[in-house]
Amino acid sequence: MFLLVLGLSAVFASYIFPGNPNLPGPTITQNPPTLQNPFGTDQLGRSELMLIIYGARTSLTIAFAAGSILALLGTVVGLLAGYFGGVIDGALMRTADVFLTLPTLPLILVVAALLGPSLLNIMLIIGVTSWPFMARLVRSNVLSMTQREFIQIERVMGASNRRIIFRHLFPNQFSLILVYTSLSLPLVILTEAAIEFLGLAPVSISWGFLLNVSTNYWIAGAWWMSFFPGVAIFMTSLSFYLVSEGLKEVLTPTLKRKRDSLVVQLAERK
Repeated sequence: MFLLVLGLSAVFASYIFPGNPNLPGPTITQNPPTLQNPFGTDQLGRSELMLIIYGARTSLTIAFAAGSILALLGTVVGLLAGYFGGVIDGALMRTADVFLTLPTLPLILVVAALLGPSLLNIMLIIGVTSWPFMARLVRSNVLSMTQREFIQIERVMGASNRRIIFRHLFPNQFSLILVYTSLSLPLVILTEAAIEFLGLAPVSISWGFLLNVSTNYWIAGAWWMSFFPGVAIFMTSLSFYLVSEGLKEVLTPTLKRKRDSLVVQLAERK
């Protein structure tokens, strides 16, 4: 419910708070939370609630874009490595090892220096440096599936590699891909917030940027400028994590059977 409300608020932010959020408020004063502005106002008199909702647009857009990139790359590499094996598997996994060694924040510094700061660059870098974990999971699952009888029968009957991969292997990875992608979204959100907080991205309304600005006003006692963006990051990350855990339980029958068995055992002991 929290993610649903947050997503709808981000989509319809311009209707909830019409006007340009980058312009100063009606009175350029910094005020604590009140009934009129429950999250307070910033140094330019803008509503913090408005800034958090507009910041959700940036943070969620980067999270879903980077999550889609890592899911796509990880799935393709994992399928190819697990199915073909041999030299292809070795080359792809060594490539994954190289990407695992790439530090995200220093890499963004280099890209920002060469190409200039850009939200698109942030999406690409986070996605490109995060796909190896997905690739390893998919590869491991594909390796076990290629030894099953129905795959061997398809090969004996002359089925093409394309048919085996897209008709049998890929559909059976969908639950794994969905669960891991949702599990990776909290990490993407935290990474994006850290990048914005350190000033490695272009100036845009996002939760990390709001935290960056709030550091200048901690001494003045403007606690609300950092508290509410921090709560938004925490609640969104926690919500995505809980959703991923729920998906894992629903889409993985083995885990559900183990849980039900444990409940029965505990009931018998009582």
